[in-house]
Amino acid sequence: MLALRDRPHWHLFVFGGPGALKVKWRNVNWLVRAAGPNDDLDALLTGTIAWPGADQMRPLFSNTGDSANRQFVAVRDDRLVGYAHCIASPTAEGGRAGVHVWVSPASRDLGIGSALWSSALEAARAAGLPGAYAVADSQDQRSLDIATCHGAALGALRRESRLDLAALSLPVIATAVGRATAAGVHLAPFSPGNEPWAQLYEDFLPLHRATPDGVAGREPPSCDWLQVRFSQPWQVVLARKGETTIGMTMAFPRAASAGKVVTFFTGVSAAERGKGVATALKAHHAWLLREAGCEELYTWNMESNVPIIAANAHLGFVKVRGAQALTLDFGAASR
Repeated sequence: MLALRDRPHWHLFVFGGPGALKVKWRNVNWLVRAAGPNDDLDALLTGTIAWPGADQMRPLFSNTGDSANRQFVAVRDDRLVGYAHCIASPTAEGGRAGVHVWVSPASRDLGIGSALWSSALEAARAAGLPGAYAVADSQDQRSLDIATCHGAALGALRRESRLDLAALSLPVIATAVGRATAAGVHLAPFSPGNEPWAQLYEDFLPLHRATPDGVAGREPPSCDWLQVRFSQPWQVVLARKGETTIGMTMAFPRAASAGKVVTFFTGVSAAERGKGVATALKAHHAWLLREAGCEELYTWNMESNVPIIAANAHLGFVKVRGAQALTLDFGAASR
């Protein structure tokens, strides 16, 4: 465990009046403080692992009021060089807090990462949660070392994959969709203006709970959260048999990346798995996204989820990078 007292040039500060941005850690060359509304987080984090964009994240956080969620930034020479957040609710597997930490490569080995980790974990502990969950680039050994110094254990590996929508194979798409259609499955986009969100959410919940993340204890997002972020007709595609929704896929725009979208969720009911429904959903959605002018579709999957990775490869997805899950249980870690 990394002992903060062994860093002689670190000083812990918590100060500032109402509305001020409180400084958590100060060094002669940098400081860590609460994130503010004028901080350009996308300029710092776009393209980094697990960052969906400031517009997606901003509603989750408030450093005042009743919310226990927290965001922190590291500042060096008047520039943002690091970021951390803590979603202080049991949204991650095992009922843990969701934590994210990143430091720009040019500002590493200065103690900034450790200070950001300490700030995020302090927020998770203060919320009374049993632990924290984070992800890091599987090739970023320095970040993994910092996380394990704070007591984190290595969890499941995930992969990010990319599909070039301009290179979609029409025969492959037609075959995947045709197989589902022949089995009585109807694929269609959700119409936010004409269909009730309450029903969509009711259909979404059992699909979410049946995913590997849901089984591991990750809490589903709220209906309000989904309604705000998936309000366009191209974002959600449903698979139905008669009046029953048996599958669903969702995507959102990638931060500061025109034409690029990210799959947020794909789920199929247990009784309908192994019949090509997930592949058909992805294929139909990919075609709709291309028709809407999108250029690339990204998705994240567990490396152990062999069927979905095979389905992605069949559609033309290629691996971009790996993500290492990190879990920390406060009962087993030094404070």
